[in-house]
Amino acid sequence: MASAYKKRGVWYARFKGPTGAWLATATKLPTKAAAKKAAEDLERKAERQRWGLEPLPQQNGMTVGELITWWLKNHCPEPSRVRAESSLQRNVMRTPLADSSLMGATSQRLEDHFRMLERQGTDGARKLAPGTVNHVRAYLRTAFNKARKAGKWQGNNPVADTEARKVPKRAYLTLSAEEVPVMLAHVSSEWQGFMAVGAYLGLRKGEAAGLRKSDVDLSRELLTVGASYDHDTTKGKHADVLPIPPPLLPYIEACLKTPGPYLFPSADGSMRTEDCDPEKVLRYALGRAGIVDGYDHVCRRCKGQKRKEHTWRYLDRAPRQCPTCGMSLWIHALPRRLRFHDLRHSAATVLLRAGVDAHRVQRIMRHASVTTTTGTYGHLLAEDLRAAVADVWATTAPEPEAEAHPAAIAVGAESRSLVTRLLPDDKLHADTIAACVRNLRESFGNELERATRFELATLGLGNTPNTRLTSCNYETFTYPKGIPLHPL
Repeated sequence: MASAYKKRGVWYARFKGPTGAWLATATKLPTKAAAKKAAEDLERKAERQRWGLEPLPQQNGMTVGELITWWLKNHCPEPSRVRAESSLQRNVMRTPLADSSLMGATSQRLEDHFRMLERQGTDGARKLAPGTVNHVRAYLRTAFNKARKAGKWQGNNPVADTEARKVPKRAYLTLSAEEVPVMLAHVSSEWQGFMAVGAYLGLRKGEAAGLRKSDVDLSRELLTVGASYDHDTTKGKHADVLPIPPPLLPYIEACLKTPGPYLFPSADGSMRTEDCDPEKVLRYALGRAGIVDGYDHVCRRCKGQKRKEHTWRYLDRAPRQCPTCGMSLWIHALPRRLRFHDLRHSAATVLLRAGVDAHRVQRIMRHASVTTTTGTYGHLLAEDLRAAVADVWATTAPEPEAEAHPAAIAVGAESRSLVTRLLPDDKLHADTIAACVRNLRESFGNELERATRFELATLGLGNTPNTRLTSCNYETFTYPKGIPLHPL
């Protein structure tokens, strides 16, 4: 039966379509009654189509591959077109899904395709990471949405019913505030400004390449970030004015003297393209600066002779000899595996660790939400958390050790809780209990044994003398008449 429901402030009409499947379409109606009436009208029309009283709606004969080609050509954003086309060509266009009609691209069919990408990849390639599968899913979802608005597809978006993959949150490698100038000292002069603006202001690769000299205001020490490569806007679709940190000023002033309109140009004065490789320059500088994960000591002789052991890894670069042939080992640094984008992570992390307010860091990083700043870029180290933990537990004074008989210490925590439960007076000393038991044994030993069938020396759960006093259970013990529970 037709019905109506509200989702995100919009009334939807739900009805059974011409093929017998349930459909839902958004309406612009203001009330639930009007949306339900529209759903009933649509269901009656679909019923007449099923009975043959009205012609069925014309279905688009477009395939999934043709839909992707149409979306890439007409609706894909220019900054993302190269990446989207490469991903879709590899993971969709070269698979049987590309030849499937849009009617055949059901949610189950698409879900099976995404699972195949996770398990084995395409064309013998390695399986895809969950984040990459989510990118393919997002491209297809956007293509179907654009096709619905253009009238090329009728019905629900089949990609919306597929499951988004859970992406494990990775711990990014960063540089500390002390390591940044050390790293920059080992970068070549033509790349120093490019690396410095990424480390001190957290600019992305495209934003640094698209900076022009006209974006710099040295008198006010301001920098305008409003372009990415040769695009008119950045990733956030807006321009921002940022203060230039004092350590960055010398690099900016030196780059203003270079030829061409760009602040960090290539050797011929033109803009650096997306093909430039700052990671290679960064890794080389990290190795020279000693910011490494270790050093490989390689015996070239044993390696040339294809011996099994020819490389040893150490944390230092002290000279060593090969234990097999005695030849001096060649030392190869293993720099910390940082990308250029990790300099952006480093800038945000340094600011947050210095105690800068998260909202100010958000404005410097130009994030849409402060949760992105604190969740993605706040890579606080364990030492940063140590102070918080120490402050909390320092206010809690340690519990004083109670003065107790050695028997109470020998039985452990379980027996100590038992003593607390059984003794009616917490201030009752253990030696007082011992004296009481001795008096009971001397005065009523025989009578107590006959009444309880227990010997006073064996009252307890343990076999050692140290445990019998703490394990005595007064609740299950029947005393002869006239014997007090504890001494008066």
